[in-house]
Amino acid sequence: MAKIHFQLVTPERTLLNQELDSLSCPSKLGQLTILPNHIPLVANLVPGELIARSEGKENYVYVTGGFIEIRPHNQVIVLADAAEHHYEIDEQQAQEALRRAKKAMAETKRSAEEYAAVAASLEKSLVRLHVARKRAHTRTAPITGEGVLKE
Repeated sequence: MAKIHFQLVTPERTLLNQELDSLSCPSKLGQLTILPNHIPLVANLVPGELIARSEGKENYVYVTGGFIEIRPHNQVIVLADAAEHHYEIDEQQAQEALRRAKKAMAETKRSAEEYAAVAASLEKSLVRLHVARKRAHTRTAPITGEGVLKE
C-alpha cells in the first residue's frame, strides 16, 4: 500500500519526518484527513490537534496554525507557526496561559485589533489545554522508528 511522506516543520525545528498511512489536521476548511493519493491542496491550519498515523501507531501534535501543502506523489508538508508533541505540553503552564487570556478578555477597553489578538490567544490556550488533557493517558514519547526524528 502507498504511504504518505510527511514533514511537520516549525521555524524552530522539524517535529516529524516520516512515512504515514494517514494524517488528520485542523484547517479552516474543517478537519482534513489525508490518505495516500490525495489530490493536491493547500489549506490554512487553525489551532488544534494533528494526528499522524502509521502502522497502527499515532503521534499527537498540537499546532497553533500555519499551512498544509499536499503535493503530487504522496508528499505532504505542514509549515506550522508553532507546534509541540502532546507529551511536551505542560498542563500547569497551559492553565496559566488560559487564566491570563480570560483575564485579558475581561478588560473592557480594547480596540478591535486588541480584542481579536486576545480572542486568538484565548482560543489557542483552550485548544492546547484540551489536547494536553485529552492525551494525558499517553504522556510518553511516540514510539520511534525508521524515518521518525527523535527529539
